[in-house]
Amino acid sequence: MLIFVILSSLPGMQYTREQVLHMAPDDASAKAGQQLANSSKWTVKCISDTALWGDCQGSGKNPYKTIVDLTNIAFKCSCPSRKFPCKHGIGLMLLYTQQADVFSTATDIPEHVTEWLAKRQEKEVAKEQKEAKPVDAAAQAKRATARKKKVDAGIGELRIWIRDVVRAGIMNIPQQSHQFYLNITARMVDAQAGGLAAQLRQINTINFYTEGWQRMLLRRLAALYLITEAYQRIDDLPEAMAQELQTLIGWTTAKEEVLQSQPVSGTWAVLSVTMEEEGNIVTERSWLYNKSDGRFALLLNFYAGNQVPQALLVPGAHITADVVYFPGIHPLRALIKEQHSLPHSHIDITAGHSLRSMYHELSAGLTENPFKEQVPFVLNEVYIHVTEATWLLSDGDNDGIALSNTTETCWQMLAFTKGKTCSCFGVYERDHFQILSLWADHKTYFVK
Repeated sequence: MLIFVILSSLPGMQYTREQVLHMAPDDASAKAGQQLANSSKWTVKCISDTALWGDCQGSGKNPYKTIVDLTNIAFKCSCPSRKFPCKHGIGLMLLYTQQADVFSTATDIPEHVTEWLAKRQEKEVAKEQKEAKPVDAAAQAKRATARKKKVDAGIGELRIWIRDVVRAGIMNIPQQSHQFYLNITARMVDAQAGGLAAQLRQINTINFYTEGWQRMLLRRLAALYLITEAYQRIDDLPEAMAQELQTLIGWTTAKEEVLQSQPVSGTWAVLSVTMEEEGNIVTERSWLYNKSDGRFALLLNFYAGNQVPQALLVPGAHITADVVYFPGIHPLRALIKEQHSLPHSHIDITAGHSLRSMYHELSAGLTENPFKEQVPFVLNEVYIHVTEATWLLSDGDNDGIALSNTTETCWQMLAFTKGKTCSCFGVYERDHFQILSLWADHKTYFVK
């Protein structure tokens, strides 16, 4: 038998309506979820220290059973939807943020809820055991030697290809822009140099029908050639630079190894969570900011096919966490070793960066690592405006930088700020700045 008491607040459930809507995979799911955030549509509405669950009556005979893991946000629903989270998960969380008093706590959690939570816990334990399992050093060395031979051969072919492209001239490349790099890209994949293949695919982002495409193409080819030049001398490079170079080429460090490194502890603000789909792969990027020392961390997750995320970080949330970094020079990519959610609070970061100081920091950073392309910054007292069809981010010193956000997003951000100064978080890349979140007057806008 279930015993219920009325619940007014729960430490594990500190999400705002905007944060819940940001979890929706698309606008249609968000809209449908809002329609389901109605107490009359749910025959069961319960919550515990670890989970939120409910039964939603649909068009069928049996209600859809929806569960949310509050310890490490994840969703489960019996509906046939392939979206994650589905509209029922969004609707249930929205209902709680809007009407917490209609939920009850249960001392006895239903079997279907405990079973799902137990399976998630078993997976977590298995993952920890795998991470703690000792590495077979001999087998690892053998695989590394075999891969190095493949990479060496592939890079040799890439160097010849780049020279041939430049020697033949680039005038006719726009007519074959979507084909001329495909064979060499496939060769990099065969050579197990996935990082170089990914950079070659970036050629596809160049608009060959706008003025200045020649500079953008040559810059990308030159960057690739610089990587191959450095690789010829990798044995003479400092260890951190060698690791950075290997990562660019496509070597990955096992998560188990990274998790053994010294963690950085603190209170972290989740500044941005974005999803990018390419082919059959969805890349999730979550940017964190350590409020103690101003350090950034980038969490990368990849999902293939119908694979769904096992946990969610919500933009604007704050967590106490131990974060470990992948090796490199001033590394950004990281993993969360352990985390605990904190009550919701407004993002308010004073970083003291002007655009001029950002450029100074970029110049200093490039002297240490000439391969770094994406650099995160928090900027204060800046404003968004458009000049001759170019969207700019400027500050009080009349310094500015072009934005790489879409025109539609720029209009939305301008409407949010009303043309006034604000603070923002974004990433500098190739002479442009992409805003990922901005805040002013205790309100925050997250670019989805």
